[in-house]
Amino acid sequence: MIAPTPRLIALVAVTAVAAAVSPMAGTVGVGLVALAAAVDFGLSRRRIAGVRIGAVEPVRCYLGVPATLAIPVGAPAGALLSLALPPELEMEAETGNPWTFTPRERGRYGVLALAVQAPSQLGLWELRERFTPVVEIRVYPRVRGAQEMKALQRALTGSRHVRQVGRGREFEKLREYSPGDSFQDVHWKATARRGAPITRTYQIERTQEIYCLLDCGRLQARRQEKQTVLDWSLTAALHLALAAERQGDRLGLLAFSDRINGFVRAGSGAAHFAACQEMLYPLRPSEAVTDYTEAATYLRARLPRRALLLVFTSLDDQASAEPFVRAAKLLGERHLVAVVAARAPGAEPLFTGPPPAEAVDIYRALGGHLVWRGLRELQLDLGHQGIRLAFEEPREMGLRALTMYEEIRQRQLV
Repeated sequence: MIAPTPRLIALVAVTAVAAAVSPMAGTVGVGLVALAAAVDFGLSRRRIAGVRIGAVEPVRCYLGVPATLAIPVGAPAGALLSLALPPELEMEAETGNPWTFTPRERGRYGVLALAVQAPSQLGLWELRERFTPVVEIRVYPRVRGAQEMKALQRALTGSRHVRQVGRGREFEKLREYSPGDSFQDVHWKATARRGAPITRTYQIERTQEIYCLLDCGRLQARRQEKQTVLDWSLTAALHLALAAERQGDRLGLLAFSDRINGFVRAGSGAAHFAACQEMLYPLRPSEAVTDYTEAATYLRARLPRRALLLVFTSLDDQASAEPFVRAAKLLGERHLVAVVAARAPGAEPLFTGPPPAEAVDIYRALGGHLVWRGLRELQLDLGHQGIRLAFEEPREMGLRALTMYEEIRQRQLV
């Protein structure tokens, strides 16, 4: 694309005035201006045609954290570069290289357009070209920010100094029976072979498997502080991965909605944490209703060993709560299940908030009370099955999950 510059427009205006005063001088002036513009265009058109865009490595950044994007561009001297990014990536300025932007949504994005604008050699034309460079921008859930690390440290304070209780679940060795040993620990086959009572001994398991089950259904699209409930759940899962790494446990992930969206088997280490991030960052809330039975069946077929399953979900919809109870009981037959559910807006008992100002506030409070009562009944029902259920504000889900994990680990319940 080519456009005249103010210099060329001014020259044309001068020749027009000259032509009005002296036709002969105007004709000569117009001819000279046209010749200069044609020569300038012929000499300069290759400048913009020779622009080259270099390859760019995938840009990895975090939600809400400013990041920079540098694109190698072979452009003429004095060229002006303008970049267009998706609206989810808030830019400080369109011009410049590198560019600074702040991600407002997780996911995978690309560059919409890169415009190169360069003047011609004589400054009579503005040469413009539009490119679409192949750049992948990956926005990951934010981890280890100031508030998150403070919550993490508060949840884990003193965890290494707490004595682990319980007789353990992992078999260690056989030894001769001693007075006071439980008859449940007697190994009867070894006793028959040796002709003397033989007892099993156990040790406390040092390594446990923890799985975060992440609901990606429609209720997870609700927002708090510009982030969806799913965003807060993903951040909580990554914080839990850091806590499990510190304690020597292995953590895995399962993301599901009406289908299985992703699965990472339990592991540890930096490479495993990176794999968890790669699975989590493109997840989006689905418009479908969550199929908890599908997730339960999937896990039962893949986890033969008892593990701690931490479920991040929303249960204020009765249509979702009933199938969740059935799926949780199915998983609870083999595993220890704990649930951290996002508290629904306004779900609280009557007379806990400010006095209603209008009649509509009364109906709103009654509706919130009914939702709260349903959640409370669900909590009691699951509690009778040994399944822990906690309701928290989305931003507090991570801290509650860490607290539950530490308590379960110290009590050797897995």
